[in-house]
Amino acid sequence: MNAVECAGLVHIYKTAELEVFALQGLDMTVEEGEVIAIVGASGSGKTTLMNVLAGVQAPSAGQARVAGWDLSSLSERARDTYRRDVIGYVWQSAALNLTAELTAEENLQLPLLVSGKSWPERIKRANELLDAFELSGRAAHLPAQMSGGEQQRLALGVAMANRPRVLLADEPTAELDRASAHQVLEDIRALREREGTTVVMVTHDHEVERHVDRVLRIRDGKTSTETTAGAGELVIIDSAGRLQIPKSVLEASKLGARVRVRADKGRVVIEPPETE
Repeated sequence: MNAVECAGLVHIYKTAELEVFALQGLDMTVEEGEVIAIVGASGSGKTTLMNVLAGVQAPSAGQARVAGWDLSSLSERARDTYRRDVIGYVWQSAALNLTAELTAEENLQLPLLVSGKSWPERIKRANELLDAFELSGRAAHLPAQMSGGEQQRLALGVAMANRPRVLLADEPTAELDRASAHQVLEDIRALREREGTTVVMVTHDHEVERHVDRVLRIRDGKTSTETTAGAGELVIIDSAGRLQIPKSVLEASKLGARVRVRADKGRVVIEPPETE
């Protein structure tokens, strides 16, 4: 079963003078319990995709479903419920997930308080998370009294407090040293085994690719390639039959703006028009 399904996803930013197509018919599926990384150059559409999946922005067209929730038709009340109970979000900067005036234990209890959990439930879940992220000795510490890696692990705990079905992580290791980043990635991957969480990460960190099941590359607002340990890099054909040929292949083949496409004994051949 798929935890995330995007089909023909379009998002347009409109200003007084122009329209910007940040997503241009993006297709993507993520299975339940899968851990994936999304990579791409600046302006490729990664941030917009995360905003749509987080329920911050409604798609302009196409379909986006997360854990069975149709993100194109959420009321404001349903959107609040979705963001509180269905997804968790970890920012690049841990400070955005944490309240500076609260201790680690109090930070973990805050989302549980908002969702109406009782005092015993809040204490139990906070202690579970402190143990899971090896922060029991920091329970009474403020975020400023913790290292960067500890703050990010606490931010993970806050995002996971209400047991979301899907965790969205935006550059979760960007501000960490290599050892702390490795620990955070191990903690993120462990969420699948411990809580069955599906994880979607946006990253520029190549180390992340060793901790995920798949790497999806976005180019020009569409998924272009998929990389897995077993199959290597594969080009994605979207629902409209389009594919993005890697730039290195285009340069090596010297193909122009128009090509001939034909089937040949179970293969698809792309060649210049003048080829007979």
